[in-house]
Amino acid sequence: MLVDKADIVPYLKQYGRYSMAYTSLEPEMEYFVLEGVGYIAYISFKHWFWARQERKVVLADPLCAVASYQKIIQLFLKKHPNTIFVQSSKAMAEVLKREGLQINQFGIETEIPLSGFNLKGKHRAKLRQWQNKCQREGVVIKEQAINECTNMAEIEALSKQWLKNKKGDEFSFLVRPLRFEQEPDVRYFWAYKDNKLIALATFDPLYSNGNIVGYYHNIDRLNESAPHGTSASIILEAIKLFTAEGKELVSLGMSPLYLRGGAKHEINHNKFTRKAFWYAFEKLNFIYPFKGNASHKKKFNGGKRFVYISSTKGTGLWQVFVMMKAIKMF
Repeated sequence: MLVDKADIVPYLKQYGRYSMAYTSLEPEMEYFVLEGVGYIAYISFKHWFWARQERKVVLADPLCAVASYQKIIQLFLKKHPNTIFVQSSKAMAEVLKREGLQINQFGIETEIPLSGFNLKGKHRAKLRQWQNKCQREGVVIKEQAINECTNMAEIEALSKQWLKNKKGDEFSFLVRPLRFEQEPDVRYFWAYKDNKLIALATFDPLYSNGNIVGYYHNIDRLNESAPHGTSASIILEAIKLFTAEGKELVSLGMSPLYLRGGAKHEINHNKFTRKAFWYAFEKLNFIYPFKGNASHKKKFNGGKRFVYISSTKGTGLWQVFVMMKAIKMF
């Protein structure tokens, strides 16, 4: 059934406080809508080798009240029994456990409460160093809507170079791609040096009860010439502005496979899968910069939100590979 996105936006603005909420509006998404309650966003995946039986891959939590998670999940699973759930919250994972699914910690999300945020103390010393370095080197950071920018060729060139250096294309599903047009409520910040664009960052809105309560740092693009610490300096400038506006938090998103806190934070997990995740985090950084991602976010000394992956087929590595293939991670 086709869903008019205008019909689901009210649920997003009521319940979309987590980092992946705005991503649920991406063009490739399909929707399971429970009228008057909320919706689940997912993609369908079928492959001659990886998934001969079609899988549904669900993005994060339902966009509804937490008290309604079990009801909407039960109805969804009745219709779609072959499902993988990715980047679920602990509250969602507990519901899936009650439905008999096996669940593994998939990483952490870093969230920065803005009330009282400052750069004092040893825990954020590196942020102070980066910010001071960028200021000394003449980096100028400003906010501007992308549709107000006059040099789109410069922006496209920066993005193209960044993707080339990363040896890949835009990710999708767990990361929204950069679009060269203004999207509702998305904020854009730009870094210049000697009047040349050297970096940009985008921030997706986090909603609660119809209001924007914070932002998720979704996209970075950096030129090779950008001073070390430019990305962090952009985030700090955004935090300064969002704090002045009375916003509550900034999410830095997920650090995949960073299993901080040990097995005590697992829920009905598969021990072999957990060991495989640990091995990938420690040894397979040539595939994805697991350690670098986690280390960068750790510098902000934010709060930690555990996220999980689960499947109706069991959280075996095969299901993880199916998920990775479905969202084009390899």
